[in-house]
Amino acid sequence: MEKNIKEMGKLMNESHQSCAEDYECSCPELDDVCKQYLDCGALGARLTGAGWGGCAVVLIDSDSIEKISKLPSLFVSKPREGIQLYRY
Repeated sequence: MEKNIKEMGKLMNESHQSCAEDYECSCPELDDVCKQYLDCGALGARLTGAGWGGCAVVLIDSDSIEKISKLPSLFVSKPREGIQLYRY
């Protein structure tokens, strides 16, 4: 089971990279959000939704909860104003 979860995270990361580079359907701010979670130990992070870089889904395990809980938990974006990060 653990191997499958790690493989799922790897596939999520590859999918996000493909979306960002091959289809240009991400944005630098969302790429950074995914990177922040991965840097804190998330197994995978990927954009999701219908609007070019609107939101992300992140796969974490219990070992990463403490580090990840210190990241901003609310991200707000207004068109043309970029993204703001809030601790909620």
